[in-house]
Amino acid sequence: MKNKILLFLRYLNRFGLYEGFRLFYQLNIFPVETIYLKKYGRINLRKGECDLGTFNQIFLDREYDINLNFEPKIIIDAGANIGLTTLFFSQKFSSATIISIEPETENFKYLQKNTIGFSNVIALNKAIWIKDGSVFLVKSNSYDSHSVSELDESIDSVQSIMLSTILENYNVDTVDVLKIDIEGAEREIFSENFQTWLPKIRTLVIELHDRFKPGCSMSLFKALDGYNYSLSIKGELLIINFI
Repeated sequence: MKNKILLFLRYLNRFGLYEGFRLFYQLNIFPVETIYLKKYGRINLRKGECDLGTFNQIFLDREYDINLNFEPKIIIDAGANIGLTTLFFSQKFSSATIISIEPETENFKYLQKNTIGFSNVIALNKAIWIKDGSVFLVKSNSYDSHSVSELDESIDSVQSIMLSTILENYNVDTVDVLKIDIEGAEREIFSENFQTWLPKIRTLVIELHDRFKPGCSMSLFKALDGYNYSLSIKGELLIINFI
C-alpha cells in the first residue's frame, strides 16, 4: 500500500494533478490498453507489468531525458520495443529523424501503432546483428526480453541488419544519438565490424545485459579503447559522449 501511495505521488509530481491522477488510475488501478499522454498523443500498451514498467522508465523516471549540447538530426533506436523511447525522442528532439528497429512481430505492430502519426519516424522490423541476413528470435515470457541467435533455438526467424547497412541505406554520415537495448546482442555487435560505424556515433546510450549474456560490458569497452569519451550513468543506462 505504501509503495502504491508513493507511486501515486510521483505520478502527480511528474504529470500534474489531473493528468497524473488519470494516468495512475488507467495504468495502475483499472488498467486500459490505450491512454492519452499530453504532448505525445494516443499510446497503446498491453496490460501487464512489462509495458507498464517500460512506460514508467521512460515517461515517469525519464531515463532517456539526456542532455546534449547540440540539436540531433539522426537518432537510431535499436531495440525499440513498442516505440515508447522513440516517442520520447520525437518530442524532445522534434527536428530529428528517428530510425527505430525492432525484431519481434508483436512489439513491432505496437511500434507502428504508436508512431503512425509521426512523419519523422522510420520503423524497421529487423534485428540488429553482425551481418545482413536472418537470425532466430529466442522468445521469453516477457515482451521486452526477446533475444537473437544464429543457433536454431526457435521456430521464428527474423531479418537481420548491420548498423553499417542502415547508415548506407539512408545515406547517414553521422548518428547523433544511438540508443541500444538489444538484450545481449551488444556483445556481438561490439566484437565484429564495429569499426565501420562506431566512428560515426556522437552519443551512445546503451543498456548492457551481462546478466543474460556474460561479456557484454567487456565487448563494449574493448571496442571503445582508443576513443576519447565521457561516461555517465542514468538508471540502467550508460551514456557515452564521444569527444
